[in-house]
Amino acid sequence: MNTIRILSIIVLVGLWITNLNADIYTWTDKNGVKHFSNQPPANAGDATVIFREYQFDAAAHEKRVELEQQEWQTLIQDIEREEKRAQEEARRKAEEARKNQPPTRDELISSEKDRLEKKIAELEDKPLDYFGSFKNKRVRLGYYRYRLQTLMESPDDYFNHPEKFEGNIKYPDDANSTD
Repeated sequence: MNTIRILSIIVLVGLWITNLNADIYTWTDKNGVKHFSNQPPANAGDATVIFREYQFDAAAHEKRVELEQQEWQTLIQDIEREEKRAQEEARRKAEEARKNQPPTRDELISSEKDRLEKKIAELEDKPLDYFGSFKNKRVRLGYYRYRLQTLMESPDDYFNHPEKFEGNIKYPDDANSTD
């Protein structure tokens, strides 16, 4: 009894496998109608296979999948590199544009304040011999303190009326001096 069951299963599987034929045939019947089928006709002599069935190859499929994944990873890495390069370029351009901008009023005031304070500190550290007399030292320090006070109280006056100072003598703008 078991033998009959096994044989009947083998026969059914065999018939089922033959029906899974995936070759596609084409032929023209006697009326000129073109036919397509996965079964070749019994009486048509001009039947040709237009598509052949390919057996699934698991190893080849795995290799294809691996190659596709590698290609995707490479593509993603290329895109990420390009995005990073574009971001770096945009950052560099923004930094360059920021550097090329004129300083803001607050930056200009802060920079000039730092310069004057450094000059005052430098002059205070100099020995009296550098100035020649205490009066000269006091005049020079007084000039820079006065300019610092003007800068802090009225930055517009400070920047609109620049003064040159050489030694103990104030010089007006070059436009008013005669050479």
